[in-house]
Amino acid sequence: MDVKINNTKTLIEFFMKNYISEIKVAVDMTVGNGFDSKNILEILQPEKLYCFDIQKEALDNSKILLEKYSNCELILENHKNFYKFVKENIDFAIYNLGYLPKGDKYITTNADDVEESLKKLLEKLNSKGVIFITFYIGHSAGQIESLEISKFLQNLNQKEYTILKFTFENQKNNPPYVVMIQKI
Repeated sequence: MDVKINNTKTLIEFFMKNYISEIKVAVDMTVGNGFDSKNILEILQPEKLYCFDIQKEALDNSKILLEKYSNCELILENHKNFYKFVKENIDFAIYNLGYLPKGDKYITTNADDVEESLKKLLEKLNSKGVIFITFYIGHSAGQIESLEISKFLQNLNQKEYTILKFTFENQKNNPPYVVMIQKI
C-alpha cells in the first residue's frame, strides 16, 4: 500500500477513496478556494454538491476551479442556513473551519454558526452518512471554536453517531486535526 497520510487533506482523501461510497448528495459547508469541493466531485462523484461560503471571493475562486462540473452549486450564504437550499437528505458533508487561505484572517467561522448548522445537518444526514470537520487551532479563534464544538460533539448519543478524532501528535505549531462523524 503506497499511501502517505501526513496532513488533514491526505487523511480525508484516504477515507474518501477507501471508506465512503454511493454518495448522492454532498455539501461543502465552507467552500473556501474550492479544493475540497473538487476532491468530492472527482473522488465521490455525487449526483449533487452544494457549496457554501460567506465570502464572494471564496466563491469566485471556487467557480474557476469547478467550472467544468455541472452538478455543483455555489451559494453565497452562511452554512447555518444550508437547509434553505438543500432539500434532500445528505450522504456526505465537510467543514474546513477557520479563515479563507490567503484571505482576511479576521473573517473566520465561529462555533455558534457551526453548532447551529451541525444540529440541522445531523437531522438531514442519511444512515451511514459522514461528516468531516477540520479544526485549525493555530489561531485563537480556532482554539475557541475547537473547544466549543468538542463540547457539543461529546454530548451526541453514541447509539446514533460514531465520532472519531484524528490528530497529528508529533507535528509542531498546533497542527490542525480532523473529526469524523458517522450516523449509525
